[in-house]
Amino acid sequence: MADNEEEALPYTTIGTDEAKHMIENGTRVIDVRQPEEWKRGHIAEAELVPLAGIYSFAKGLSALNISKDEPVIFTCAMGQRSAMASEIALVSGFTKVYNLANGMNGWMNRRYPVER
Repeated sequence: MADNEEEALPYTTIGTDEAKHMIENGTRVIDVRQPEEWKRGHIAEAELVPLAGIYSFAKGLSALNISKDEPVIFTCAMGQRSAMASEIALVSGFTKVYNLANGMNGWMNRRYPVER
């Protein structure tokens, strides 16, 4: 592979509008931010699994008992931690993994509802 070729990402990055539509249709959403960030505002349907370390995150994800073939959206503040969480989810066996581009910043910029 040439140095200038980007590695294809094994998860799908989605925009805010697509994420909102998927969530309204029952797709699980996992917020990987820290509890202090969560308290400042989160997607109502989201479940909090902070991305502290790979092992603890994978363990927290496993504790939710989500079917490995169920679609799951990961979000953080800007989309970088959730990209890492998406990769961990894939390694953990999840097959339909989505990363919310622009994270909660994008969600709030759209003025979509948040819970505090």
